[in-house]
Amino acid sequence: MSIIAAYLTPRLFDTWELRRKGFSQSDIAVKLKISRQAVNQAILDASGKVTRALTDAAKINKIAIEQIDSKGGILTGWSREFSVKTVISLIRRGGMQIWYEHAADCAHCSKFYQCQVYLFRTAKEHGILLTNEQKKLAPSRLAQFIFGMNKA
Repeated sequence: MSIIAAYLTPRLFDTWELRRKGFSQSDIAVKLKISRQAVNQAILDASGKVTRALTDAAKINKIAIEQIDSKGGILTGWSREFSVKTVISLIRRGGMQIWYEHAADCAHCSKFYQCQVYLFRTAKEHGILLTNEQKKLAPSRLAQFIFGMNKA
């Protein structure tokens, strides 16, 4: 079971994801074949559960929370353990990921392609259009751009 499944049912995740993509409550109701009132309640429930999942991940990883965007599924903070900016992000395909700001030699990392795929999916789910040049960035630099840690 993924960490997200422990917090959100698939139906709640669907509702939350549609809202994140900018669908209105009425459009979500039609798409999911439920009432607008049910959508409203589901969005409230999902937002609370996303916030709790991000907060719990921050506590477990000793991250001081600076900001939580429950609609976007992003928490920004400071790693007390590593003394760096940190982002916890949540996407459908890839789940929850913790990014520590760093200047790594990604080209020699065994996780290069996994990180790249996760970041491309994150950008896509958040409506961030990447240029061909940005797609060529090392994952550590691409994460800085996507999460606004620094300008890439």
